[in-house]
Amino acid sequence: MKTYQSKIVFNNKEKLPAEFSLDGFEKDFSDNQNFLKNDRNVVKILSLGEIETVIKSFKTPNFIQGVIYKFLRKSKARRSYENSLHLNKKGIKTPEPIGYIEVFDFFRLKQSYFISRRLDFDFALNFATEKQSEDYKVILKSFINFTYDLHNKNIMHLDYVVGNVCIKKTIKGYEFYLVDLNRLYKGIITPKKGVRNLAHLSNDSEINKILADEYTKKLSNSFSNAYFYLEKSVQRKLKRSNLKRSIKAAFGIPPKALASHYVWDFYNNQPDVLNNKKLKNQISIFAWFANLKILIATLYALIILPVTYIINKRTLEKIDSFGLCVNIDKPMDSQKSINNNELIEMINELSISNILVRIPLADFDNIDKYINFISKLHNKDVLVCILQDREHIEDKKLTEERFEYIFEELNGVANKFQIGNVINRKKWSFLSVDEYFSFFKIAYDLKTNKFSNIKLLGSNIIDFDIPFFARSIFHFRSIYYDGVSTQLYVDRRGAPEQKQFGFNTLSKIKTYAALALASTKTSKDLYITEVNWALSGMGKWAPAKNYLTKESLQARYLIRYYLLMLGSGKVKKCYWHQLVAPGYGLVNNINGEIIKRDAYYCFKHLISTLDGGIYKKLKRKKNLYCLIVEKENTIIEAIWSSGKNACFKSKPNHLITDIRGRVIETKNSPLVNISGEVIYLNKKKNNYEEINLKAIY
Repeated sequence: MKTYQSKIVFNNKEKLPAEFSLDGFEKDFSDNQNFLKNDRNVVKILSLGEIETVIKSFKTPNFIQGVIYKFLRKSKARRSYENSLHLNKKGIKTPEPIGYIEVFDFFRLKQSYFISRRLDFDFALNFATEKQSEDYKVILKSFINFTYDLHNKNIMHLDYVVGNVCIKKTIKGYEFYLVDLNRLYKGIITPKKGVRNLAHLSNDSEINKILADEYTKKLSNSFSNAYFYLEKSVQRKLKRSNLKRSIKAAFGIPPKALASHYVWDFYNNQPDVLNNKKLKNQISIFAWFANLKILIATLYALIILPVTYIINKRTLEKIDSFGLCVNIDKPMDSQKSINNNELIEMINELSISNILVRIPLADFDNIDKYINFISKLHNKDVLVCILQDREHIEDKKLTEERFEYIFEELNGVANKFQIGNVINRKKWSFLSVDEYFSFFKIAYDLKTNKFSNIKLLGSNIIDFDIPFFARSIFHFRSIYYDGVSTQLYVDRRGAPEQKQFGFNTLSKIKTYAALALASTKTSKDLYITEVNWALSGMGKWAPAKNYLTKESLQARYLIRYYLLMLGSGKVKKCYWHQLVAPGYGLVNNINGEIIKRDAYYCFKHLISTLDGGIYKKLKRKKNLYCLIVEKENTIIEAIWSSGKNACFKSKPNHLITDIRGRVIETKNSPLVNISGEVIYLNKKKNNYEEINLKAIY
């Protein structure tokens, strides 16, 4: 993350290590695992020179908050530091403040740290309020003496909870120390205000009676209604809490434990559709603000798109785009097992260089199996897709540990990782795009601090979904995609040339590429990480039951999709999903046998024909298409029709092959049929004459 300026303040520069630097400090803090708290704010124990310190890293503010903290208001770290100094001057004990650090970019505060000397204390105030000590009454009475002194000095802690009061037991009694000091009130404190300040310490009436009675005594009994006001404040606090819970319930905010609602379909390697309408409605309501941001991003995209669409002249010429998804073998029912070596043999037979392998975090118990398989692909360009689930979305610490393990184990084997999958479908567990941003940032922070050599792809939007795609790349989060991924299906059953919402495959790709060009949150590399057509007649093995395609069309659609993809000139890699899958893959392995489908051999011929070539142009005349590629000393024209059949008159020097690589003989008749099955014309470069689509009839 690039920073433009920082502010480092220490109350005694002798305490600052001579070799101190912000970069070194942030790296040490990130690497340190000695947590005191790992929540919204992170608190760690870290040595600075010879001083053992407690460092609080405050949550990164959103964009608006960051602007306010830079120009209009002191940061929480600075307020904590200055309030600590103020308390010390007033004789109120608090851990010794060492300093604070603020990190800014041009517009806003990005990060802030408060540093204090580590305090060795015996227990927190909850030890007394929860009656864990036989001496709890004495402790509470001493605490009220401390509180009254605090109030009498015109200071009130606005987060006066038991966890922010640390206690040391001494020979003379008990010493009280205040922590978490970014919110203090400085001014006259009336008896009512003072009593109400105690309302967040306990809901126990006995405890509150002790607190109120002791506070009254300090007021020389001039305020006889202390207990009444305290109980009233406690009840008001409880009502507010209950009201918040009621509002949350009314708006349908789902509980954290949602895992039971998500069921994995092992036949199709994806989650089952969420059929619980109530839950889906709850999620929608829960994500209303996130959805509002989707609307804003969409409006911005529609404004910027016409400009970037026109100016996006970037074209990928060298053809290295053919990719294939390969899962490790997990046979079910009648599936014939295919071991890793057999999978690799098929990969090599296809001569495909780009492989995508999924690692589901839900299956982390078997992580070594995934690592071992990927390690066998050392001569391939491997993209690892890390699949999310609710447990890992909610448990950020666990996710960080497992991300780090994967990155470490695959170091030198794979350096590209797609973080998360299908973030715009509820069944894939993300409740909002904002949840995805937080999930991705865990990986991004690891990359920034420890694994600078890896590339991280996001956000993986399925289908042509401009609102979600726009939201995923137009935001103010401190993350960056090294490539933007998408699962750009057609409509599951129709030909790849057909239109959807007025967009065909070419215009969909160009639209996504144009939007990526306008974003500062991603590189311009576009990856299509999944595409296929589900096959009819495969029963439970076929996903998208209402959108099925005959197997006879699978090969045709596969080849034509890839040719259109190449013709766009915008796609870095495109991965067919997948090698082995009865309902949609290139290989069917049910009923105890392994059958390589027609699409397998057609894909193999496509790769051998075009891989490594130079893309020249894509020509179109109505339903006729011609992709032109230069490879070595040959010009290759891939020709097909998405409508009615046509034909053209070949020349003797043309080498023509069909979709499977078989030579089409033209000795007896020069007329060659053009249909939905692609044909390849191979012509020598030195006497090349570009095919005239107008002459085709």
